[in-house]
Amino acid sequence: MEAGPGLSPLVLSLRSATLAVLLVLPAGFLAADRVRRWRGARRATADLLLLSPLVLPPTVLGFVLLQLLGRYGPLGEPLARLGLELVFSWPATVLSAAVVAFPLMYRTLLASLEQLDPGLEGVARSLGAGPWRVWRRITLPLVLPGLGAGLSLSYARALGEFGTTLMLAGNIPGRTQTLPLAIYAAVDAGDLPRAWAWTGQVLLLNGLCLGLVQLFLSRSRRTRRPGTPAAAPAPAVPPSPPGPPVPPLVLERPFGLRFALQQCHGDFRFELALDTSCRRLAILGPSGAGKSLLLRLLAGLERPRAGRIELNGRVLFDAERGIDLPPERRRIAVMLQNDALFPHMSVAANVGFGLANLPPAERHARVAAQLAAVGLQEQARLFPAQLSGGQQQRTALARALVTDPDLLLLDEPLSSQDTHRRQHLQQLMEDLTARSGVPTLLVTHDMEEAYRLGEELLVIDRGALLRHGPREEVFERPGAVTVARLTGCRNISAVQWLGPTRLRALAWGLDLELPEPLEAAVSHVGMRAHQLELAAAAVPGAAHHWSCRVVGVSEGPRHVSVSVVPQASPAGPGLPGGGPREPILVELPRRAWSVLAPAAASGPLVISLPAGGLLPLR
Repeated sequence: MEAGPGLSPLVLSLRSATLAVLLVLPAGFLAADRVRRWRGARRATADLLLLSPLVLPPTVLGFVLLQLLGRYGPLGEPLARLGLELVFSWPATVLSAAVVAFPLMYRTLLASLEQLDPGLEGVARSLGAGPWRVWRRITLPLVLPGLGAGLSLSYARALGEFGTTLMLAGNIPGRTQTLPLAIYAAVDAGDLPRAWAWTGQVLLLNGLCLGLVQLFLSRSRRTRRPGTPAAAPAPAVPPSPPGPPVPPLVLERPFGLRFALQQCHGDFRFELALDTSCRRLAILGPSGAGKSLLLRLLAGLERPRAGRIELNGRVLFDAERGIDLPPERRRIAVMLQNDALFPHMSVAANVGFGLANLPPAERHARVAAQLAAVGLQEQARLFPAQLSGGQQQRTALARALVTDPDLLLLDEPLSSQDTHRRQHLQQLMEDLTARSGVPTLLVTHDMEEAYRLGEELLVIDRGALLRHGPREEVFERPGAVTVARLTGCRNISAVQWLGPTRLRALAWGLDLELPEPLEAAVSHVGMRAHQLELAAAAVPGAAHHWSCRVVGVSEGPRHVSVSVVPQASPAGPGLPGGGPREPILVELPRRAWSVLAPAAASGPLVISLPAGGLLPLR
């Protein structure tokens, strides 16, 4: 559409800049949202292309556009056949301004999107929100300050565009002569007062835009310290839960989880299969083992390369049949290590986010009941930034449970808590999940937490299954060196066989007599520190005992870790003997050590291993 003749440069500039930013806003948002998910060369190439209008000389950019959109250009010729000509017209000023303003919009929005907690959108999807609702309720409100800054910067850049506009639209008074072109024409004609008048308008408009940028950036910084309204100072809140009431007992529903999944990330290969009806499963594994990846695959936040997922008889994913239910339809809730609470929503709004499909009265009743269950009735109107760490964890737990999911995935949810608060939260989590009947799949590095909250243990490393079974069985018979270490065994030694029922633990120089032969594949043995006994004399009934001396003591609030070195058994024929031996760690209650310490200072002690305490390992 052509602007009418006689329009002033100010009006032309305002109209062109306004239409330009309206064009680049959706384009910049879509581009930023897509590029933030890319990595490596793909990301670098996209950045290079999308930011090029910001670094290219404007005249070069204008020349390229002129060649593309001119009457005989590859784009201009088809447009001309349709009766559309952009070159040397008012729409060309809009296009020129849009092209040079786009990189600022894109880069500002990309920075805002990358500052979002990556778990927020995933958690929202797991609570039943579709992509549009996640964008409208979570993403957009949190990037609004960055969006405002991007609009202001893009508008300022569009107002000041000169070179590209001159090449593509020309300097036609009343039609394409924007403020920068009017300044150029006034200076060229020697009319300095008019040039100063136009320049003053440009400086004023750009100053207003930059002022808005600072305003939006200050709001963005406040948003990143999540969401406390300035008029509502954070009140003092107690750090520990006050013994909340629990909802009535829910009868357990039948549960079954079956999956066989394959995924690869670079050199990392993930291949894991499981079939279980256990309602409380804990996953142990070192960092980088694939524990969190497994939760993402189950929740639908990442698509496996191949495999199948079945929950309670419902197929959630099947690569061969092309089935891939989105997260919002899987009925699998997620609770993350960092809570992933929505910072711009109150506690009540966070908890009720997954109940949007319910009538308001029912939704409010369920939210109130769940807040009562976690002891947060009085904090319902507060924002996450006004809560203590324990209260934030309880809010996240309430938000996950209120939707009554078929499975709750817990990704190290208590790792950031201190010991006292962690024990309270473990008890609360155990009570609430048991009373609600919601099955749980827990990822943790804490052995005690895994033992307490998991009835079965799944031990994985490097994307592969090492051990799966009831918790008592996994701890008592880990089977492999890696599993023993992950389940807390700190005394492990390679062995050398001396006979069918006799072996030597090389690290400690100890000969061990076995009640029966072990598998030939056994290459190591382990002894759990808490099962060993340390005394002034041999403990009656022990399977093995050795004289030892204390070489180190580490005292904790409840237990003492004592390092001892056996005064070893002699070396057999052809076996190494007399070399340095590794210490054996023994864990004792503080009171027991206080009684034993004087004897340790005056002479050797005796370390005893009870029957069944030796762990054969491969």
